[in-house]
Amino acid sequence: MKKRVLGKMKPVLLLAASAVLLLMSTVGSTRAALTYYSDYAAVQMSVSSIGVSLVENEKVVSHRNYDNDGWSSDGTGQLLEGRFTDEEKVKPGKRYEEKLQVFNSGVIDTYVRVILCRSWMDAEGNKDTTLTPALIGLELASEGSGWMVDESASTPERTILYYTRPLASGESTPAFCDAVRIDPAIAAKVVRKDTVDAEGNKIITTTCAYDGYRFCLDAEVDAVQTHSAVDAIKSAWGIDAAVAEDGSFSIR
Repeated sequence: MKKRVLGKMKPVLLLAASAVLLLMSTVGSTRAALTYYSDYAAVQMSVSSIGVSLVENEKVVSHRNYDNDGWSSDGTGQLLEGRFTDEEKVKPGKRYEEKLQVFNSGVIDTYVRVILCRSWMDAEGNKDTTLTPALIGLELASEGSGWMVDESASTPERTILYYTRPLASGESTPAFCDAVRIDPAIAAKVVRKDTVDAEGNKIITTTCAYDGYRFCLDAEVDAVQTHSAVDAIKSAWGIDAAVAEDGSFSIR
């Protein structure tokens, strides 16, 4: 993804980690991927180090740090690693703790955005848009935590959150997600199949429409500098922001 930069460069970091769980199947699985994105202007300048890390249940699972010489370090891991086994499968209606935070691993203060995406995948690994992502329940940050959901840009599949307070170097945000829960209403959606046996008797078979499917949860985090915050936020995130005296920002 490429964006134009007008004037001075606004350092931007992007990392992503994905969790995929097998639902009502034999075993759970996870995957994580790290990507990044940065804008470059065709001018010479010096920028301070900026860094961002995704933290799951107090453990850093993905990070990317940037300094004057380029990307200085990065790493990726797995969300929900070892959480599910053959003996413990994902159970609809059960709350699974999934505390996700952002850690400022750079040396300058930043503002942070998170994009959470939910989707379903079939047994072949193909995304199925006919199944509602709303059944993948997320326990998001409460009011007063500093996290704000951008309702105008969010959809049933994608939720965009901003941490509206400056995040100091070496500090973590409150959790933007505390738990994951599959809505038990999933069991009500069934597929009917009518067959006839050798004696001519009609046989009706119903199976859960989500049987064998996996749900996918992607957490994508990026950060921008607090210096020249209004311009940085506009350049990186494409939104008009107003910054208060205490450093917090709101969407205009």
